[in-house]
Amino acid sequence: MLWVRTTLLGLLSTAPVYAGNWPTTQWETSSPEAQGVDARDLADAITYIRVKHLPIHSLLVVRHGVVVLDAYFYPYDQHSLHDIASVTKSVTSILTGIAIDGGYLRDVDQPILSLIPGHAQDAIDASKSKITIGNLLTMTSGLKCGALGGIETAETELAEMRRSADWISYAVNLPMRSDPGTQFAYCSINNHLLSAIITAQTGEGLQSFAQRNLFSPLGIHDVFWPTDPTGLNHGWADLHMHPQDMAKLGYLYLRNGKWEDQQIVSAQWVRQSVSSHVTVRPGIGYGYGWWINLDRDPQIPEAEGRGGQRISIVPDKDAVVVFTSGGANTDEIAPYLLRALRSNIALPQNAKADEALNLSIKAANQPPKPLRVGQLPAIARAVSGREYILEPNPIDLRSIILNFPNGDNAQVSMRFDGQAWTGAIGLDGVYRFSPHGYEDLPMAMRGYWKADNEFSLDVDLVQNITHLFITLRYFNNGAQVVFADSTASVPSFNVAAHVIDTR
Repeated sequence: MLWVRTTLLGLLSTAPVYAGNWPTTQWETSSPEAQGVDARDLADAITYIRVKHLPIHSLLVVRHGVVVLDAYFYPYDQHSLHDIASVTKSVTSILTGIAIDGGYLRDVDQPILSLIPGHAQDAIDASKSKITIGNLLTMTSGLKCGALGGIETAETELAEMRRSADWISYAVNLPMRSDPGTQFAYCSINNHLLSAIITAQTGEGLQSFAQRNLFSPLGIHDVFWPTDPTGLNHGWADLHMHPQDMAKLGYLYLRNGKWEDQQIVSAQWVRQSVSSHVTVRPGIGYGYGWWINLDRDPQIPEAEGRGGQRISIVPDKDAVVVFTSGGANTDEIAPYLLRALRSNIALPQNAKADEALNLSIKAANQPPKPLRVGQLPAIARAVSGREYILEPNPIDLRSIILNFPNGDNAQVSMRFDGQAWTGAIGLDGVYRFSPHGYEDLPMAMRGYWKADNEFSLDVDLVQNITHLFITLRYFNNGAQVVFADSTASVPSFNVAAHVIDTR
């Protein structure tokens, strides 16, 4: 967005102050005009997303402490948790500040090795003794991991860590690339070390510490946060939240760390978090897990995650914007939203614009009309119920079984990344939802025959960013399997499969 990777640099304390609305129980809602927002621009944003088929999953705008836009795009809805990806880093940063405020940690200059019991001896490089909490927060640990350009890519070391039995031991044993504090490298492992530190020093896991000190006071009660093999919550990503709860985190920072009559995290920490501590590249800075656009005035802090997950705080407009997405470039929507925030006082009511906006929101969340399903090709009966074993591939997709009974539905069973998936497939262009997909979260699937011997399967993981497309081209006693992810979060591949007759 035009707000991408930005920060406050003290602007929070000088932004206009409005009467506090605290959405601890639920967000208040308002017509856009009552909060100085033009509904026509918001409706245009929704229309643009739908016409361009942008893979945006939700869009939420808060103005003066009330919700003026809360839109969800099929197959997503307000009941779905969503993977917030590296926005998790900003949450871990908030929790680090709370731990310092509470005396569990001394300050950001505290060296880390003594804070991770049992692992100090793993660090054979003496320079590791100089790595501080602040270095982890600002991606300047000096560990040889991650991307120097500051662009979140597939991190080789992160993948290797996840294949190890003890992730923290792996992290502490990484070689050094540079002296701590001298070079920025986007390395997610830094944030998993923070998870270990907070867990060791507070005596409770990151999620438990967050629930007691951050989530519960804000009225956040429904999250999913995976853990590593030793029980540490992923400090860098994979936290799942509702968009309205993501907005609460942005609103907490908009209000300088205060919630109702409680200072959740110190105002000093908020200011430090959203100040630039390192220049990533010209015009782009990084705070404590928050991105900063150094060329924009006034500056706006953003928590940003892979695939278009974003919390944007707009202090001079007293606004918070939240996106969840499956790989969309949300910059395309920024002009509409910036135009919409027109006035700090109410605009004249516009019933026609409000109705158009409400109709756009409703239409965005509706499934498409079912298509007529014709007669299935003859090969559908031949392959139905047969297990196809895939050759080794980058994501460990081991087998696929498709079943084609008569009607608009099919079924699939897959073994993928050590997990078993079973679910329904809509053959009429409408997703069928199954409750137990990846990480035992819901998934939605639809598919169609592209040719007499070629079936295409569309797998939307719904509460995750990843959107998979699997094409099977059948021949004799085998198949060619083409696998792709529209968000590029997992590698694409093309492999052969052989059949095992399990019927």
